[in-house]
Amino acid sequence: GASHKVAACEALGATAVIDKSKEDLWSAASKAAPGGYCAIFDANGVQTLARSYSALAQTGTLVIYGFHTNLPTSSMLNPLAWARMLVGILRMPRFDPMDLVLSSKSVAGFNLSFFADETRMVGRYFEQILAWVEDGSLALSNVTTFPMDELPRAHDAIQSGQSIGKL
Repeated sequence: GASHKVAACEALGATAVIDKSKEDLWSAASKAAPGGYCAIFDANGVQTLARSYSALAQTGTLVIYGFHTNLPTSSMLNPLAWARMLVGILRMPRFDPMDLVLSSKSVAGFNLSFFADETRMVGRYFEQILAWVEDGSLALSNVTTFPMDELPRAHDAIQSGQSIGKL
């Protein structure tokens, strides 16, 4: 989404990187995969769900795991922020079951908060991910850590949009 993140994506092996600050996301996505995508993982939500679904290839899957664009941009939850979130919820796309069947597309979603009791399943996932990291099939991005007494600084870093990798 930003120019300063392009090099990090390329270093991790990305073959196409879209810099939304310099080009239209959906035009560039269509150019990179004219036939559509097998899978799209969308953490943005309201602003991108409908277009993400449209960008799928036949038999593609849209995985929804967040609603970043529906969350307040400041740490203050005031009545206006609540109203904006409600409008976002009302604007969320509805997926037509007939279209899902005819195009063989699928939509899935998850919330990591609900995986706390799924230790066996998550353990298997982590074993597979670790195997990919160890054999070089999966490269890891930077991880920035903050001491507990600097949590406000970590929060500011997340909200700034300037961080690269995980915090």
